[in-house]
Amino acid sequence: MPKVVDREEMQHGILDAAMQVYVKKGYHAATIADVAEAAGLGKGTLYLYFKNKEAIAISMVERHFKALEERFFGQEMPETLEDFVDGLSQTMNIPDDHAKFVRVFFEVFGPSFASDAFSAKVASFFDRLGDHYTGQIKHLQEVEQIRGDADAKQLGRAIAALTDGMILHKGLFSIPAKRHNGMRNEAIDMLVRGLVSSPK
Repeated sequence: MPKVVDREEMQHGILDAAMQVYVKKGYHAATIADVAEAAGLGKGTLYLYFKNKEAIAISMVERHFKALEERFFGQEMPETLEDFVDGLSQTMNIPDDHAKFVRVFFEVFGPSFASDAFSAKVASFFDRLGDHYTGQIKHLQEVEQIRGDADAKQLGRAIAALTDGMILHKGLFSIPAKRHNGMRNEAIDMLVRGLVSSPK
């Protein structure tokens, strides 16, 4: 009886192998044969799951943003400022495999940002993230955990940008965990002071 192969599981295995290869060799220098070897497959078998290297890259991006959405949007509505801070800190502290993907993403898709359609697709994710934080800010204002005169919409988008910046720095510059933790703590502390103290 032939072995039943879970297609989605196999695709994830190939994407994991591709990530290892791209981090080591760079996307443009790597070949389909390199990915197949890393995945323990023949080239012909790999082509049953992905038609080319570009298809692998696109699937990697889709998987990456799906994982980010689960991390960012899966959190419950914070009832206290402390809950909000904890969630924000967890969001900024991405796993190493996500951080490694940042360089691959820019190597593959950096030139694509010249395309309005591509930029709009990526921007829409951060618009949704900004709206997510806006909802949390409004709720915390309603329960009087933070100052009520802050512009929730602008602040939500700014927090999305801050989160993005912390993640990009960890990935692009391979910042060690200890230093990144310190940066994250200082950024959040600065934000919290602004949330509870009205500007003079």
